[in-house]
Amino acid sequence: MNAPCYLCGKDAVLDGLCAECYNREHPLIRVSSPLEIIACKRCGSVKIPGGWRTIPLSSSESDELMLRQIDNLLSREVERLTDDVEITYNVENRLDRVLYIRVKAAGRSHTSLEPHTEEYPVEVRLSYVTCDTCGMMSGGYHEAILQIRADGREVTDVEEEEILSIVTQIAEKEYGKDAKAFATESKRTKIGFDFKMGSDHMARLVADELQSRYLADRKENYKLIGQEHGGKGKYRVTILIRLPRWVAGDFVRVAGRPCQVISINRNGMTCQDLTDGQKSTINPKSSKWRTLEFLASQSVKREYMVLSRGYGQSVQLMDAKTFTTVDVVETPLSSEWRSGSRVFLAEIDGVLYPLPESAALESDAV
Repeated sequence: MNAPCYLCGKDAVLDGLCAECYNREHPLIRVSSPLEIIACKRCGSVKIPGGWRTIPLSSSESDELMLRQIDNLLSREVERLTDDVEITYNVENRLDRVLYIRVKAAGRSHTSLEPHTEEYPVEVRLSYVTCDTCGMMSGGYHEAILQIRADGREVTDVEEEEILSIVTQIAEKEYGKDAKAFATESKRTKIGFDFKMGSDHMARLVADELQSRYLADRKENYKLIGQEHGGKGKYRVTILIRLPRWVAGDFVRVAGRPCQVISINRNGMTCQDLTDGQKSTINPKSSKWRTLEFLASQSVKREYMVLSRGYGQSVQLMDAKTFTTVDVVETPLSSEWRSGSRVFLAEIDGVLYPLPESAALESDAV
């Protein structure tokens, strides 16, 4: 016969207590009430001892943000008093800035006892302020300026869209690791556009990607803007990314031979020789890169109809707009032409060159 529980008189099973009293005297968790969430009203980050913690979200739903904020709060405020405890909660009521939740803990107070569940009503009070990062953003804080220019031309709409996407992707990737990974301003100018970056680290990441993606030139300069603690100078960096004169579809001369630019990406620039149809890829480290010369934009490309051709003879073409006829010498790029087909040519230095049959040129995705 077991001794009675010294609290309630039932049969004791452990340390002079029955199972119910033992569980009550040895709770699974400890949590106080009320608790407070201090959150940024702009980005949803929560204040924690020593700073701010960002809340990663899979959507922009406010309910998901609130639940993530509660998760973060409970992970810090709920003290686990035993191992292998599963903690859940339900939101029972929600007022303007007060939440009433019920925290549930499931587990064992002792390995010899059966699992049980405990419930704790908790009041959560919400306070909204502006976090350090959002404060810097709204105040226009920036450590770096990133300038995007193009050599002898305007930055195209396609390039601008790609570059904005790159900036966004890098900012999202660095979010949570770098509190200043943001762009406070994006300004379009007549010759390009400028970004003001919160951190020079993010500016360099974006510059590295753009330099590689577009085979661009890069220059940096520094301006003294103040002093840090200890008298050390504080500098703001301006990074200039200058895109090449040509884009995919334009015409260039490589080592003295006319070519069409097929694609530009981090692996190099692929060109197709207009005289023999051969493709080659060069990059800024190639010896041929120094021989590059811009010839014409892709706007000189014109459509023609093949009127007649014969083996080893010139090909007779008709301009699709002016209906004038012209004879051109056959090249490897025109060897598959057939009478009645529509083809493209470009006039370079007074010579008409057949172009690849594929009118759509490649442009690698970012």
